[in-house]
Amino acid sequence: VFIYGGNFGTGDSASSAYTWNLNLRPLSEHFRAITFDKLGQGETDNPKNDDYTMAAVVRHAAAFIRALKLPPVHLVGHSRGGYAATRVALENHDLVKSVTVVNSGTLSPGVGTNEVVLAKPPYAAGTRECVRWVYENYSFNPKVVTDEWVDAVMYTLSLPKYQESVRKMGAEKLGTKLFLPELAREKRETLQWLNEGRLQRPVQVVWGFDDRTAVIDRGIELYQMFARHERRALFHVINQSGHFPFREHPERFNALLRRWVESLA
Repeated sequence: VFIYGGNFGTGDSASSAYTWNLNLRPLSEHFRAITFDKLGQGETDNPKNDDYTMAAVVRHAAAFIRALKLPPVHLVGHSRGGYAATRVALENHDLVKSVTVVNSGTLSPGVGTNEVVLAKPPYAAGTRECVRWVYENYSFNPKVVTDEWVDAVMYTLSLPKYQESVRKMGAEKLGTKLFLPELAREKRETLQWLNEGRLQRPVQVVWGFDDRTAVIDRGIELYQMFARHERRALFHVINQSGHFPFREHPERFNALLRRWVESLA
C-alpha cells in the first residue's frame, strides 16, 4: 500500500494517487499494489476544521487499510507519507508487515530545508509555471517533470474542495495555528516511540542522494534510529536523484521494492 507525500492546502503543489503511476503497474505484475488519496488530497473529501492535522491523515489511512480487510501489508510512504506510514505501523501493528520510508524529511530528525529550496518561486502560486518550477527544484533531473505530471497536479489544484483547503490552511490560518504545531508535537512523540523500539517491523529507508529538500544526512540518521532496534533494517541510496527517486529512477526503485517484499515472504 503506497502513501504519497504532501498535505492538503498547499497552493503551489498538490499530490494525488498519480504520484505512483510509474510504480503501481509494474509492481502489480508481481503483487497486489494499492494506493489511495489521502484525507483532503487528490479527490478525497476535506476534513472538518478540527481535523486539519496529520493525526487525522494517519487515522484515515489506517481506516482505509482496515476497511479493505487485507492481510498485513507492506507500507511504502514518501515524504509526509513516510511519516504517515510509520505512524500507521506504530499505532496499528496488526495491519502492517513492513515499512518502506522514502525521502521523508517529515519523519527524519532535524529541520527540513523545503522552505529554503522552494522559497519565492518566480511565478504566481497555483500557475502551471509555478508547479513545474516547484517539482523541477525537487528533482535532480528537471526533465522528469513531464507535462502529464504537471497536468495531474493542476487538476487537483483546480478542484473546488482543494481550493477550499488552500483557504483554510492560509487565510483561515489552520496551517499555522493547528496543522504545523500539532505535527511538531506528534513528530516528537513519534521519534520518541522509534527510539524506544516500538516499531517492531522490518523497515527499509530509500533516499535520493541529491535531494536538497531532505538531505541524505537526515536519511542516514533516520536509518540509524530504526537499525538500533531492528536487525531487519536496510538503507538504500539512489544516485542522481532528488526528492522523488521512484519517479526519477522507477525501474531501480521497483526492483528494490520487489526484492524487499520477496525477502519477507
